[in-house]
Amino acid sequence: MGCGAEPVTARAVWVDGLGADGVRSIHVYDRGHRYDFDVLGETDPHERVRLGPSGRGVLVRADVRAGAWFDLDDGRRLPLVLPPTTPGGDGPVNFTARGDALWWREQADGSLNLVPLAPGVPLQRRDDGSVIPVVEPAGAVWVVGSLDAPRLLVKHPDGSASYFRHGDADDPSAALVREATTDALWLPDEALEARQCAQATGCFTLVGVEPAGELAIIYAGGGGWSIFDRRAPHQAGQLELPDQLAAAAAGGGGLGLLHVIDRSVSVWLGAGQLVRWDRAAGIVEATPVFAKPPLVWAPVDRGRALVLLSLSGSMYRVDAERTTVLNLQTTDCSEEGASAPVISPRGDWASWSCHDSTTELTATSGVVVRASVNGLERYVGVPLLPLAIDDEGDLLGYSVASLIMDEVDGVASFGRPRSLFVLTGEGVLTRIDELEPAPAPIVSGAGDIATYIQGAALDASLRTHGSVR
Repeated sequence: MGCGAEPVTARAVWVDGLGADGVRSIHVYDRGHRYDFDVLGETDPHERVRLGPSGRGVLVRADVRAGAWFDLDDGRRLPLVLPPTTPGGDGPVNFTARGDALWWREQADGSLNLVPLAPGVPLQRRDDGSVIPVVEPAGAVWVVGSLDAPRLLVKHPDGSASYFRHGDADDPSAALVREATTDALWLPDEALEARQCAQATGCFTLVGVEPAGELAIIYAGGGGWSIFDRRAPHQAGQLELPDQLAAAAAGGGGLGLLHVIDRSVSVWLGAGQLVRWDRAAGIVEATPVFAKPPLVWAPVDRGRALVLLSLSGSMYRVDAERTTVLNLQTTDCSEEGASAPVISPRGDWASWSCHDSTTELTATSGVVVRASVNGLERYVGVPLLPLAIDDEGDLLGYSVASLIMDEVDGVASFGRPRSLFVLTGEGVLTRIDELEPAPAPIVSGAGDIATYIQGAALDASLRTHGSVR
């Protein structure tokens, strides 16, 4: 059914409470339309449902090992046999960074298992119809995917690292192809990253893979860094930092890699400085960061740019050509009751909600903040949690019952939904759905905190295949 309001280029999913017939439905908001499908029963109090990072589809787990991928673009349903999420199981099932494959490690032999999700990739099936994953027997300690290509950088148990390519819509191969390997690097035990930090030196990534999966910059221990080029694996080794970055790293103030934008350009963050380093041109461009922590960063534009922002309002965007200060206007935004920011696919808009620090913490003290090159906007009085913001600045979010921190079924009641709203780029707020039946708390993955609704903005520049109705 239609939602009857300005559509947001985004998707959101939620699960309703148990119906009288013992069946739960997954509901989908999709660019101004709402539809649902019944796949869930009464066996789990908290269903495990996860919207993919690109918003293309939904991963659903029915019990310990059974699951399914529901493609919201073309309607495919792929039955899966997944590793158990019980204690002592194999750990989580992961989406690739691009959202076009699932991967996990099998506990029995340590192998890397991968299921391509793109249309047209030939998939083998078991007798029961479930998909047989592609297997890399060398195994994986960690996997980092590229954001704009079907490539993975994998650390193997023997300490070596390899680039792999898997099938996608442009190259519908069922194989997981090893493209380059090196054993010349010291590699971290985990591919850790921190996208939110209480101070600038706490934001980092240990393994930065550029969007095409051609090159990676990797933390090498002791403050050093390594480089691994897929096209020249024999040259893998120490990365020589320019004097300005080397001085920052050695000065005790802290220096962290945030993201690798392309084969030449990377983005670094130190104390008070956001640095764009172009290795090919020999340019180090440092921009002062006038931002009150906590800080949040995220790759945007399919990895071709990065956004750094503060919950107080400051917002920066870095791409291969320049660093742009999108906004320096600030606002009081209490961290108590604040939501994680949502950022548009190109990185031109961001939004989050927080407590109005000028009032007492009540059910009506919420503030929605939206930042862009147009400045900073505050919408006061409606406790609204942002789900996604598109490249036109249109925001999808839901109002909540209260900002009082009181837990129901393991979920704080300030997150309990009341209605679905759209806030247009022009500032018009419209209720588009009363969310009846009421959403139930769901768990997106093993060990994750329960949530009510998940959302993702869609990259309008990507090819789509038509949405399910």
